[in-house]
Amino acid sequence: MNRATIAPLRRFNDLQPAQDSIPPVQALTDYALVGQFGAELSEPINTLHCIVQEFNQTRHMSHAQMVVLVSAVESAVHITRQSQQIARLAEGRLRQSHERVRLDELLHQALADLSPALQAQGIEVFRNIKPVEIIVDPGLLSSLVEAALAWASSQGTKLVVSLGIKNWPEHGMLAIKAILPPGQTGRSAPVDSLAWQILTLTAQTMGVTLEREITENGEALLVLEFARTVKQLEGLTAVEMDASGDSSFHNGTKPMAGMRILLVSNDPLVRAEVDGAGRLLGLMVDKVPNTEQAQRYVKLGMPHLIVIDERLNDDAFERLQNNIRSTDPNFGFIEIADDANTFEISSWMSDSMTRVSRDVMRAQLPSVLTLELARAL
Repeated sequence: MNRATIAPLRRFNDLQPAQDSIPPVQALTDYALVGQFGAELSEPINTLHCIVQEFNQTRHMSHAQMVVLVSAVESAVHITRQSQQIARLAEGRLRQSHERVRLDELLHQALADLSPALQAQGIEVFRNIKPVEIIVDPGLLSSLVEAALAWASSQGTKLVVSLGIKNWPEHGMLAIKAILPPGQTGRSAPVDSLAWQILTLTAQTMGVTLEREITENGEALLVLEFARTVKQLEGLTAVEMDASGDSSFHNGTKPMAGMRILLVSNDPLVRAEVDGAGRLLGLMVDKVPNTEQAQRYVKLGMPHLIVIDERLNDDAFERLQNNIRSTDPNFGFIEIADDANTFEISSWMSDSMTRVSRDVMRAQLPSVLTLELARAL
């Protein structure tokens, strides 16, 4: 859906989801997607066909024709790769490793890598990029940024790239505005191109909110919002996990809702406190009385987080912990400690374990669960 007008690029704090902007993911139907493949392949295929026909008649190929031939082959290969990428994303089986990534640094690097190609196309780039750190899969983030820049560069000859953090919720926001020259109305690629399909599917896979606004005066605005944004709070690393509002990926609910916690404890007090914190956050809490049953539980299905009573933290549990972290280094563990006034937060990407003592469980457990579950998002 196109907007009638759009103001100049707004401040990040003013970028709110527009009611009439398109949904974050508006995937084409299967038939329409096949038609899009055919439409984009038709140009390089027709070029190849014409060159081959002329060669059959003259048995000669000029240098200029060879350059056009190579360009057409590269275009066809690129479209083939796009189709394979769309198929992988559509399957929804990609395994993600969640790490802290400096989005601003990655964006600067992506623009530097694209600079020769953008200059060759006559595209100017203007930047306003502030430091933003998020928790995502690094490979998918690179693909997302590349797809966003690729789509935007096909929509105009001037790009305004802005990155910052909204005041509330404190989400990182990447905005790219593409502007056509005065008097020009046609774009070099359709707005619903294969590049757009890759962009929407990648954003959906990552849980990134994506919006697009197209205007009649030659502007296209792309906005990506990252809910898993790292911030500094009272000296501790935290993650802004609020996903309220118009996010179609979480349907207005907290992304933690429905996640499963495994509690290894036979202490009624510990069980009651973890149950209470779980209900508060909309989590499912499964309980086992010892490490042996925890091992059986994990074999049947991996929870999103494991809470262990220090009194049951033995060598067998340590082996279980090492096995899990060998395949998922970011998996979260919380230990309920006997020592009074214990409150230790593990650092990201470390082998340490978050520890909370029994006497502060009620006050600290909800926030600790929130922090640790950010690893699983």
